[in-house]
Order: sequence, then C-alpha cells, then structure tokens
Amino acid sequence: MNKKNILIIILFCLIVLTFVITFILINKKEDDKLLTIDEEDISYIKDNIEVYSDVKLSEIVKLNNYVIVDDFKIDTDSIGPKEVIFDYIKLDETKKGKIIVNIVDTTEPYIGIGDHYSHIINTKFTFYDDILCADNYDRNISCKIIGSYDISSLGETKLKIEAVDSSNNKTEKEFILKVIEKPKKDNNKGVIKIEDAIKNKKENEELMIDVSKWQKEIDWEKVKKSGVNYAMLRLGTQKALDKESIVDEYFERNIKEAQKNGIKVGVYYFSYANDINDAKEQAEWVIEQLKDYKLDLPISFDWESWKYFSEFHMNLHDINEIGKVFLDTLKSNGYVVMNYGSKNYLKNIWKLEGYYTWLAHYTDKTNYEGEYLMWQFTDSGRVNGINNNVDLNYINIDLLEKIK
Repeated sequence: MNKKNILIIILFCLIVLTFVITFILINKKEDDKLLTIDEEDISYIKDNIEVYSDVKLSEIVKLNNYVIVDDFKIDTDSIGPKEVIFDYIKLDETKKGKIIVNIVDTTEPYIGIGDHYSHIINTKFTFYDDILCADNYDRNISCKIIGSYDISSLGETKLKIEAVDSSNNKTEKEFILKVIEKPKKDNNKGVIKIEDAIKNKKENEELMIDVSKWQKEIDWEKVKKSGVNYAMLRLGTQKALDKESIVDEYFERNIKEAQKNGIKVGVYYFSYANDINDAKEQAEWVIEQLKDYKLDLPISFDWESWKYFSEFHMNLHDINEIGKVFLDTLKSNGYVVMNYGSKNYLKNIWKLEGYYTWLAHYTDKTNYEGEYLMWQFTDSGRVNGINNNVDLNYINIDLLEKIK
C-alpha cells in the first residue's frame, strides 16, 4: 500500500473520530441540561400510573420551585418504568427536566361465564371457544379449568375457571358444568307475537325490528300494517375473517321497500375488525355504500366475534379503540352513530363514551343501568310479512327526538 492510500485512510479515521467525539459531547451537553430535582422541590402525586390511563404531567408530579412549560399527556400504553422529559422554567430560564414514572397494570382479567355452562353429550367440547377470557393489557391470556370433569356422562360438576395475566392479576370463577342430552327443537319456544310486543311497550317506546339476509324477502307493506314503524337493516359485513366488506344481499331491496312504506330506517355493519386500520376502512366503506341513501336512525357498529378474540390477539383496550375509530370516522362525516352490545358486554367490556347504545338483553324487563336508544329484547319475534323469526326491539322515542 502506497503512502498516499495510507494518508487517505488516516484522514478518514480522523474524520470519523471527530464526528463521534462531537456527537458524544453534544449529547453530554443535552444530558447536563436535564434537571436533577432535589427531594424538597418535587412532590410525587402518583407513584404508579395505571396502564392506558389518561393522565397529564401535573397529575403525576408537583414542582415546588419551578414552573412546567407544557402540561402534556403522559404515554401510558406500555407497563414498566418510563422516562418523561419536560420543559420547565427556573429563574426565567427554560431548562429540561426528567422524571421516571412507573406504568402498572392492576386490573384483573375478565372471564365471561355465568353460574352454569351446558355441554351436549357426545359432542365436541367447545368450552374455551365459548367462554371469553380477556385482559385489559395482555393480548394472549390463557384460562384453565380447575378440577376434574367427565363430558361423556350426563350430570353436573362444580368447577372453577382461572385466568392470570403477566402482572399476576388473577380472576377465579366457580361454575357448574352440566352435561345434557341434545334438546328437542321447538320453533315456537319463546316466540313473541308482534301484537303482544306492542301491548307491552312503555309510553315512550315504539316497536322496531332489525333484519338481514336471514329474513330473506320481506313484505314491507304487511310489516308496516302490523304496527312496525322503525327498522334497523344490515348494510353489510365481511366476506370472511380478514376479508373485504360485502353488501347484505337483501339490503338494497329492504331499504327501498321499507322507506317506500313509510318505515324509518337505520343500518348496522357486522364487523370482524381486529385492528384500527380495519375499523377505519370498514367505516369508509359504509360511507361509500350510503352515499345515495338518507337515514332516519343511526348507524350501528356491531362486533360480536368474541370466539375469535384470542385468535385475533387483542386485549380489551384494543377492541374499544377499534369501536371508537369506526364510530368516530362515521361521526366526523355527519352521521349519528351507536354501539351494539349485550348487557354483559356493555357492562364489562365496552367503555365507549359519547355514543348512543343499542342494548341486546333477551328478557321481559331489562335491569341494564345505562342509557340506551334501542333495546333488542328477543330474537324470536313473529311479524306479518316475515316468514321466519325476527329480532324485536323497543326504541326510545324521547331520546330519538333529541337526536333529531
């Protein structure tokens, strides 16, 4: 190697070394700017911050002799120690401060099971698909049955189900496993005729139906004459998990015929969304499909894919964010929106605020404590003009008037 090449290499190394030293000095200078806060000058309002909580810097610490420049929201989306750097004013000079906060998860997992679980003898045991075990933070939580059981023999067994998350929060629930014979099909069991439903409604309620392709071709003139003035129509769903959206094959006929006969309509979308990108795309798809229609009732987000929850690797925060993105996308485009859910899911899982609620609770008298615009009280309704069972609902007319 000649002298010229050696000099070039030496020069290159000196340039790199100069750059590295300069970088270190600059960063050291930045570090020197960070405030080392004396104990008497800082008061910790909160030692531990709950994950996903909505807190600002001033809710965590109080600086006794300094002024915080920007009281910003703390990122609480992951557990563990978190470095928080902020600007503060000391003697009219703006400096940078640093504190360490601890993000924790103290919420117990959720187990969606009642006092009893029935299993039909000589069939596949689908317990872990039927029972929702979910956590507010962990996305892959497992549940296990504590105790011995035999699903090949008729009878009842007292058992316990346990769920533990990564922060060692634990939930236990006792239940009775009932192994039963296959029930005989009775198409008339629990049937509610429209005449009876109308008689039982409150003064501020009107009867409403919700329909999809499962009701097939509906005679909307007969439906109207039977006393139905409101209907929620399924606009669409996904072709399959992680697939594109498709219009309900009876939607176009339903909306045209219902409105032609003076029935006020809204729509719902049945979603399998497993992230916020899916939710936004689906909401935008809904907007596109409705561009030629005018609605009288809200658009509802309908997410009931709980048996796929663990497969989707979601936590309870995720599903609420999905619902929020879907509803907010529609709301920002001028639509009135609401969320659909059963009583238990509305109480224990859905934490969506600022939207109307469509309650599903199959009972004569609901004890749901929240406010709802619509209450789906049976899936076994009988209405003239519809050849099979249909969902019956009561809609709160007083609340509907406020929306208008």
